[in-house]
Amino acid sequence: MSSVRLVRVLAESMREGLRSGAVGRMLVPVRETIEDATGTKFLSMPAVSPDHDLYINKVATIAAAPGHGTTVTSVVPMFAASTGRFLGTLDGAAVTNLKCAAVTALVTDRCAAPESRVLGIIGSGVQARQQFLGVSAIRDLTEVRIWSRDAGHAAAFAGDVAAADPTVNVVVCDSAEHASRGVDVLSTATTSMSPLPISAELPAHVHINCMGAHTTESREIPVELLRSSVVIVEDLRTAIAEAGESHSTAIELDTLVTTDPADFRDRRTVFASTGCAYLDLITCAQLAAQHDAEDFWTASLPL
Repeated sequence: MSSVRLVRVLAESMREGLRSGAVGRMLVPVRETIEDATGTKFLSMPAVSPDHDLYINKVATIAAAPGHGTTVTSVVPMFAASTGRFLGTLDGAAVTNLKCAAVTALVTDRCAAPESRVLGIIGSGVQARQQFLGVSAIRDLTEVRIWSRDAGHAAAFAGDVAAADPTVNVVVCDSAEHASRGVDVLSTATTSMSPLPISAELPAHVHINCMGAHTTESREIPVELLRSSVVIVEDLRTAIAEAGESHSTAIELDTLVTTDPADFRDRRTVFASTGCAYLDLITCAQLAAQHDAEDFWTASLPL
């Protein structure tokens, strides 16, 4: 199955899980984070689903890598919920990347105008690539604008996008303001701990996928933009705990998928992602249905 097809299938599985109540029947505690004296973080994100007969726990470490920022290592062991039988272990990066592309497709399809053709991406790392994959899976893009603090990374990313879809006009921009000016969909996927200089010339109907760094005090987009937009989150409890009270009036994904899309498509919307294990579980269930166990460690999502 192609990457685009897999993203579409998984996005539909997520939508059905939210609409049917399967997500509501899951047991999903707040993620646990432990930090040691060196600043290394150890994460645990468990979830149990009676509908999928599945228990997973995405465990990860986030450690400093001198000269290279941080490194993230993660795995996802899976068990049958009814028997406790061990089913296998998935590569955490493959699960996370596919999940992010699929939830981006799901939310963007509900929020972005059907005629959306111009995508701006701020960032050039792994998550930026999942943003192109997710948005292009559900909209026929004619232009993709890219800006990154690293011009070399931006150029390499632009080359990959052009190779993936030669019909798209790919523009490497000289600023975040240029990359975001007048776009139909904007995706931010950076490690910035302060708001990015996003253009003031955002259309009233723009949809924004905010996927990168966040704290309880700030995230990649200005708080004023959050206050003037319809904000969508995976889980309200997690969003407030990890991204602050600025998310307290947000709607959750189950509300999004059970509301007429017309209620969102002519308004400014922001998907302020903080992640939640129920989406990891649905992703694991989909991968288990599509692949043999030996494929999990080598699974990738090329553009």
